[in-house]
Amino acid sequence: MAHECDDCGETFETLSRLRLHECSDTESVLQSEDSTEAGGLTDEIDDHLDRVDDGDLTAVHNAVAAFETALSEAVDIDDGGDREVFWPYYERVADALDDATHSEGWTLLGDVAAAYDPTVENDVPLATPAIANAVGRHVIRTRVTDGVEAIPVAALTYLDDVAVTAEDTEDVVREETHAYGWGIGHPDHAVVDRLHDRASEDIFLVNPMLEHAFYADQHAAIDGLERLVLDEPIEGTLSWGLGDDIPYTRYLLDCVYGLGTDDQWPTTPRNWSWHDELDYTFELDDAVEQRIRQLVADAGFESELPDDWRLRDLGL
Repeated sequence: MAHECDDCGETFETLSRLRLHECSDTESVLQSEDSTEAGGLTDEIDDHLDRVDDGDLTAVHNAVAAFETALSEAVDIDDGGDREVFWPYYERVADALDDATHSEGWTLLGDVAAAYDPTVENDVPLATPAIANAVGRHVIRTRVTDGVEAIPVAALTYLDDVAVTAEDTEDVVREETHAYGWGIGHPDHAVVDRLHDRASEDIFLVNPMLEHAFYADQHAAIDGLERLVLDEPIEGTLSWGLGDDIPYTRYLLDCVYGLGTDDQWPTTPRNWSWHDELDYTFELDDAVEQRIRQLVADAGFESELPDDWRLRDLGL
């Protein structure tokens, strides 16, 4: 399907080429070159989001493009000025993408994700947090309603690519990749293999992804955790001013600290209470809890815990 630029009329075979082309006819969305007022940046986003609200789901492509452009323009004008655009529209754009995905399925969202592929220029586009948020919602919803096999491989690959490409300082976009853990056990995408490959370089993302994985499939998740802690242990230590350095393998055990409660749900994707919307319940299987306890003992960390320790004592 050809994609036409609204400004210059040029057509492109892929959304990626459309997004990256240099359009000589495009006028800046800014009201003036030195303006830093958010209103001058966001009128076009509002127009496209209004069209989505009115049922024109194709406008979601333009809403994301306008969001990306406004963020880019804001950065050019004032270092940090993009915050005035990002925070008021982050949730709205993610909601629009999610609503469109409800109606159109993965195809529409997959096209958007492909158009803002972080591997194209080895850089995460500015609109990525909203896109990754919608992709994360789709992954979780699909897993809960239709099973792991129904999750599009492209959705998991996208979240993995964002996680790998994002800089350590890009906290918001990195948080939106946590839902990757819901792909554990997928027959065509080896989530645990990818977590193992990335753990030594990015332990702070692997931990919450494993936490999500327990809610997706606690039996597959404890298999994965045992592999990372014992079978093919991840090397490395953390120093948090808590005394001795903390081994990565000990930090990974932190991912289970909330499983024995009903008030410690993962809070990503942001602005979406997935367990409420999906009427999701979770009960830790006794056999899985015993495997966690045995894992703690086998890894040599039990002596650091109280005699009557609970899973919450594994939190760091």
